Amino acid sequence: MEINLLIDPPKDVRPAGAIRADVAWKLFLPDSMGDITGAPNFELESLKRWLWGELSTRLGFLKPGLSNPVYIITPDLAEPGLEFILRTCSFWSNEVYSVRKSSQGFDLGKRSENLWIAPVLNVGEVPGKSLALNASAAKSSDRFHLLLSPLLGSTRSNIRIYRIPPNKTFARFHSHSAVEELYLVLNGKGSARIADHRVEIKQGDLISKPTGPDLPTQLLADKNEPMTILDIEIWPDSGKNSKDLMHYQDHGELVLTGEGWEMMLPSEALNGTQEPFANYNSGYIRHLDGSWEPKDIPGFRKREK
Repeated sequence: MEINLLIDPPKDVRPAGAIRADVAWKLFLPDSMGDITGAPNFELESLKRWLWGELSTRLGFLKPGLSNPVYIITPDLAEPGLEFILRTCSFWSNEVYSVRKSSQGFDLGKRSENLWIAPVLNVGEVPGKSLALNASAAKSSDRFHLLLSPLLGSTRSNIRIYRIPPNKTFARFHSHSAVEELYLVLNGKGSARIADHRVEIKQGDLISKPTGPDLPTQLLADKNEPMTILDIEIWPDSGKNSKDLMHYQDHGELVLTGEGWEMMLPSEALNGTQEPFANYNSGYIRHLDGSWEPKDIPGFRKREK
C-alpha cells in the first residue's frame, strides 16, 4: 500500500480517515510547525513514536489485502521536516509520495515521484547530507550532540553521536537497571572508567555496558584531544519509558525514572535485604538512617526490639 503526504491541503481536500500529522505537530512541536530545526529531542521522538503507531494500525508487510492508499495530512513542511516524515513512512511502505499546492490548485492526481528513503545513515559523515540531521544537531564552540533515533525508526533504542571536548566528559559515572548501553569510539582517544578500572580507549573500540551487573561506566577525553562517540542505549520497551534506576556513584545518588517514578535518593540509604526479609511478617516502620521501630500494621504482630 502506498502513502500519500498531503502537504497543507485545503479543508475540502482532506480524505476521510487521513492521518492528521498537522494536528499532532501542533501538539508535539508547537514552536516549529512543519520544521524540526532546533526541536527538543524528546518532543521530536514523541512525534515520531505517534506517527509510527498510526502507521502500524494501517500498514505492515504481512497484512494481506491492503489496497487503498494511506493519506497523511501535514503542515507546510520545510525540507528537514519533510525528510523526517519520509524516513518514518519509508519503513512502512515501498512507495511514498507527496502532493503540494501548485498554480493549478491542489490536485490529488498530481503527486511527486516516489520519495522513499533507505534506512541508512553514514555515521562517518554525520550530519553530512541529511538536512534533518543538520537541523536537529545541537552544536556549540566545542561540543556536538545529535540524536539519530527519530530518523532511524528506532523504537527500543536511543542512538546518538556526541563529541567530548579535550579533558571533559559527556555523562556522569553511572549504571542503569533497565538500559543496556554500547559506546563506539568514532575518532579520538581517551579513557573509560569501568567499575574500579580505568582503561585506555581509541578509535574503533566498542565498550559494552549490559544490565544485570549494574556496571558503572564513564568516558573521558583525557588525552588532550576531542573524542567522538556513537552511543546506543537499548530499552526493554518500545516507549523507552521503562522504570530505570540509575546509580551515580561519584555523586552518591540513586535516581529513579520511568512511568510513575521521578525521584532521587542518597545512595547511603541503601541497605541489604537479609534483615527485612527475616522480619517480613512483623510490624515496624523503617527510618532514613536504616533504623526501625515497632508499628501496628494490620495482619502482623509488632516487631520486638
